[in-house]
Amino acid sequence: MGADFLDVSPEEMAKAMAELTAAPAVTVLGIGNVILQDEGFGVRALELLRETYDFPPEVQLIDGGTLGAELLSFITGTERLLVLDSINGGEAAGTLFRFENEAVMAHFQDKLSVHEVGIQDVLATLEVTGRPIPSVVVLGAQPYAVGAGVALTPAMAALLPEMERRALEELARWGIVPVKKVQRTSLCHTRVAEAGAADAAWNGMTADAPVGSAEDGPPASAAGRQASSPLARRITAQEMIARGGEG
Repeated sequence: MGADFLDVSPEEMAKAMAELTAAPAVTVLGIGNVILQDEGFGVRALELLRETYDFPPEVQLIDGGTLGAELLSFITGTERLLVLDSINGGEAAGTLFRFENEAVMAHFQDKLSVHEVGIQDVLATLEVTGRPIPSVVVLGAQPYAVGAGVALTPAMAALLPEMERRALEELARWGIVPVKKVQRTSLCHTRVAEAGAADAAWNGMTADAPVGSAEDGPPASAAGRQASSPLARRITAQEMIARGGEG
């Protein structure tokens, strides 16, 4: 479908396409290997934020996993990048780290893990091509264990609330204030209560009815499933691979 058919100029079409493909102003990127215990800390921290908050449309949440150069198409053009990571900084297990701008590249020069090599190369590429991200912050923690396993160690998992707090603090500095979602447990309790009331009403109506006169079952509960409408872009590593294959 061309610009002539839509009755718009080529310049307007180009501008519209640029807006559609532009990266949001703020990117929260979780990186790490989730099958190596605490190596997946950055991804787990991202998941916590995604499950707990709704973000404005100018924010995208990316599960980067262990991807490297593939991230270029997703973060090129973003103005602020917050990276969540498991960081081997040579300190005691559980130590929390924060790097910003120049200190980020200084840290990643050590190439301490495969996924850190990837993000270092992405940032370096953007710098060389004249498209650097103006503001980059890395938050992370020293892992306790990096053996085979999909779960964080209990001690590392206990750091997630503090990482959540620090991530929100960084976003607030950038003028981003996510909205906390309604707790799922509260919604479940409401559904259970309403379903119980419906069952009780049905039992009251059919208590004296002869066998076989009742309907097949109680009426559906009035509690409808609430549709989730996240505002932030959420991109998984699998989606990145699929999109990379389209080109």
